[in-house]
Amino acid sequence: MNRSAISRILLSGTFLAATTVGISAMAQATAQHSAATQQAHKAVQNAAQNNEACQRIVEECKKLGFVVGEWKTDNGVWADCFDPVVHGGKPTRDGKPIEVPVSASDLQTCRAAVEHAKRGAQKTAPGAEQPKQ
Repeated sequence: MNRSAISRILLSGTFLAATTVGISAMAQATAQHSAATQQAHKAVQNAAQNNEACQRIVEECKKLGFVVGEWKTDNGVWADCFDPVVHGGKPTRDGKPIEVPVSASDLQTCRAAVEHAKRGAQKTAPGAEQPKQ
C-alpha cells in the first residue's frame, strides 16, 4: 500500500471516531435536557394541583370540555388549555381560539406558583449547578 492510501484510511478512521464521540455526547446532552424538561413539567403540574387558583383554571378548562391526557387531539387540559392561559396565550380547539373565564387574581396567583415551581425544578435538574452553601 502506498503512503497516500494509508493517509486516507487513517484520516477516514479518525473522522469516524470523532463523529461517533460527537453523536454520543449529543445523545447524552439531549437525554439530560429531556429529563430536565420532563421534571420541570411535572413540577409545574404538581404546583398547579396544589394551588387553589390554578385548580380553578383547570376546572374552567374541564367545564369547556378539555380532558386530561387528550393533548394529541388538541383537547388536553394541560397542554391545550391550562398552559396557554397561564402563559398568556389563547387555548384553541380545531384552530379556533376559546375564551376561558378566569379572574385576573387567579391568573396572577397561578402564574406566580408555576414560575416558582419552574425555578425550583431548574435548580434540581440533572446537570444543573447546585447552590453553594
